[in-house]
Amino acid sequence: MTSDVKVTCSIGEAVDRLRATFPDLSISKVRYLEDEGLLSLQRTKGGYRLFSEADLARLSEILRLQKEYFLPLTVIKERMKTWRVGQSITVDSGEEEQENLPQPAGPVPLAKALQKTGTNSDTIKTLESFGLIALLKEGDQLVVSEADFKVLKVFVKLSRFGIEPRHLRMYENQAQREAMLFQQILTPTMKHQSPKTRSKTQVELKELLGMTEELKRVILHKALRTANLAD
Repeated sequence: MTSDVKVTCSIGEAVDRLRATFPDLSISKVRYLEDEGLLSLQRTKGGYRLFSEADLARLSEILRLQKEYFLPLTVIKERMKTWRVGQSITVDSGEEEQENLPQPAGPVPLAKALQKTGTNSDTIKTLESFGLIALLKEGDQLVVSEADFKVLKVFVKLSRFGIEPRHLRMYENQAQREAMLFQQILTPTMKHQSPKTRSKTQVELKELLGMTEELKRVILHKALRTANLAD
């Protein structure tokens, strides 16, 4: 995606040039798009991002697809693989609705979850007691949601470092507080029932998640450096 066209501006100047069309554009959003692999920018020796006219056109097209169609970044990234300067990607209404439909997620039988993770029922009960997962009844068997199955898989990996279920409680508390914050931010658009507005809310939520995940990594790394655990 890196262009050989002559560099014309910095990231701040790029944002200023496109802000008339995309008023919500910010430097942090451009950085996030680059982190997600939608942009590949040249850099100075000091690490500053540089934009060519082709980079600006690519960024503009990405933002247009978000603004007009509310497509998820994963879909936009796939569409942009064959994009060329001057091209305008189109999405018909039926295709747009299909792109934004949530993928079905099914529960995982408890027996299968235990087998796949190599853990035992005592661990499941302990995780459940801390509110980290929930056992559900489906027919004549116990199941866990797909999300809880992922929690279980991550915990099994963490347990190899001596981490116990009680240690994960802080992540659960943090997640609940963060969800409440996002709810406050997105409540105005959540009130609308149109498919486009709901899709826009999902796009904005993914952006918020990406940015806050980056912030948490930076803050944690800073704390680890203070504790002399990281360079």
